[in-house]
Amino acid sequence: MNAETFGCNRCWPPWASAAWEAFLALSVEAELVDESHFAVAIRACAACGQRFVIVFTELIDWADGEDPQDWTVLPITAAEAAALVKAGAAIVPALAALAPRRRSLRREFPKGRRPRAHWDSGISVGPHD
Repeated sequence: MNAETFGCNRCWPPWASAAWEAFLALSVEAELVDESHFAVAIRACAACGQRFVIVFTELIDWADGEDPQDWTVLPITAAEAAALVKAGAAIVPALAALAPRRRSLRREFPKGRRPRAHWDSGISVGPHD
């Protein structure tokens, strides 16, 4: 694995929908934030060892359930993983500064609509409670 290539076909396939399914199978290596509506974790691929940072946000609107949810999955280096673990309370600025041009996977689940996985870049820390 070099700086330009991340993951393997098992954990980072070329199609966003397949990458979302692959993400679900990754093992949790570290939970950095574990709140009801905001979570940040590092997961790793058992096949190639690639690490990913995952950001989950949910904004509660207190009406009808199905609150909007958003996930961002970004492949990271070992040094980036270590820096995120050390970030502590400064996790949001650390995430924002992390590889803004690197390809990431987004899964958006807007209220009243179907979820959608698509390619993006960098990390998105959406609004959350």
